[in-house]
Amino acid sequence: MECMLSERCASPEIARRVPDGLTGRWWVAHTRARHEKKLEQALSVLNIFSYLPLCERVSRSRATRRLSRSLVPVFPGYLFFIADEEQRYRALRTQHIAQTIEVVDQQALIEQLRRVAFVLASGEPVARSARLGVGDWVTVIAGPLTGLEGVVAQWKARLRLVINVHILGQSVSVEVDADTVERIEPPARRG
Repeated sequence: MECMLSERCASPEIARRVPDGLTGRWWVAHTRARHEKKLEQALSVLNIFSYLPLCERVSRSRATRRLSRSLVPVFPGYLFFIADEEQRYRALRTQHIAQTIEVVDQQALIEQLRRVAFVLASGEPVARSARLGVGDWVTVIAGPLTGLEGVVAQWKARLRLVINVHILGQSVSVEVDADTVERIEPPARRG
């Protein structure tokens, strides 16, 4: 269940959010509970690049019945950052990190995070999910996600496109209309 980035998905804006080639390496910070935004602020003060994927959550107050909107982490408890060993040590000293997870395949993480950033930039509603079962490979041929390839699982009347972040064992999914995708061969069969 892997999504591939098309040329359209690799825009300069997405590359700015998830850069390649900065000094250091990508790390995954497993944060203390509800410390993702605090860690992002602390890393910014330390001049350590970080990426915290956020999505909008709408909730209704039980007491007043009023709607409220807030930005919440797509992957609760996790933040991604680029650091050398000294910067990683300084990040650990912020007291917002429970542990860091070493990223063995740097390029795979960059590609996965760029897919997540692309979906978030599209403005489509997203939902986090655990890894799903095997489905068909498709490419989106219409709408704001045109060019995104991925595995789908049919839920309700729409298809759900899944973008995995393997190091976390989690995914981001987005709903698309069935008539906006077409079936393609899985990457393994394409070469």
